[in-house]
Amino acid sequence: MAYNEEDCEYFALEDSSLEKAMAEGRNLVSSSFIIPYPPDFPILVPGQVVSSEILKFMRALDVKEIHGYRPDLGLRIFTEAALKRVMAGKIHKA
Repeated sequence: MAYNEEDCEYFALEDSSLEKAMAEGRNLVSSSFIIPYPPDFPILVPGQVVSSEILKFMRALDVKEIHGYRPDLGLRIFTEAALKRVMAGKIHKA
């Protein structure tokens, strides 16, 4: 699913849309590895639910780059429709 753009959407890390979606009860599930460099270890993996603690950590990072994160688009998350298909056992394969 992570390779299908239709199953993914982006949320800017700098705005409040992530917190708003979480407050509304939405599970935000990462569709990619997020690896800050340095130290070069993942803080998110595909399928992991994004928590407010992870967002706080990401916003506080002072690193050269974050592999898997696109500052021009934001954090890549599975769409609600994609997650509903998985829960229903109807996985869309790319």
